[in-house]
Amino acid sequence: MPHVVVVSPMKYKAIIMDVDGTSVPNAVDGVPTPRVVRAVEAAQKLAHVCVCTSRPIFIAKDVIHALGVYDPCGINDATQIYDPKKKKIVKTFALPKKEIGLVADFFAKKKLRFMVNTGETEEYYEGGLFPDEVCSLCVPEVPVRIAMALRDELTKIPNISIQTPPSYQKGNVWVSVTSATATKLHSVVEICKRIGVQPEETIGIGDGYNDFPLLEACGLKIAMGNAVPELKAVADFIAPTVTEDGVAVVIEKFILS
Repeated sequence: MPHVVVVSPMKYKAIIMDVDGTSVPNAVDGVPTPRVVRAVEAAQKLAHVCVCTSRPIFIAKDVIHALGVYDPCGINDATQIYDPKKKKIVKTFALPKKEIGLVADFFAKKKLRFMVNTGETEEYYEGGLFPDEVCSLCVPEVPVRIAMALRDELTKIPNISIQTPPSYQKGNVWVSVTSATATKLHSVVEICKRIGVQPEETIGIGDGYNDFPLLEACGLKIAMGNAVPELKAVADFIAPTVTEDGVAVVIEKFILS
């Protein structure tokens, strides 16, 4: 059941929501339900609706358009801002070149095979020079316990952020290393500049460990019923699960009512 902890009476001007496990089921072929799509459409008459997802553009754009979202969105582990109206990336937060080498050396010493994400492609590193612009270096399919240990060690490297977006394999996450200026908090700030609202006027909705910065940035913090316990602990409101159309419930309660 939904549970309210603290809810401000203010009228919120934007919703910024995660995708997998939040607005769609956490699956490769996850799609929004008709109720969620209708709620998004109705909300857009009163507020901005944006997405903030770890998905890169090639698997994010179809869901964004299926949701009917047309305001700026944070994608690709918060390394890029996507404009659904223009159907193009309008800003990229690249990983600094020095840190690329440090992170690659770290993964190599750990004997971890990693992928290089350029925003347009995401492929395993096979040696040689790195592309001119790298959004992230990531190790896929890591058990949560091991991912958290890697994160703790990686924090010793300066000018980076370590994100652990959920995997489609239950119990696993990805370990994704981005620029220090690329977290969902930074996405919220950039999105708010572009739509002309203040972060405290926004509702943030998420379910995973990588959604802590999203909720931290927003005025109203909402965790899905299927969210990790730690995220629920910092939320102002716990919505129903993704399979119970929790996003639609949030929109109906805080925007449409």
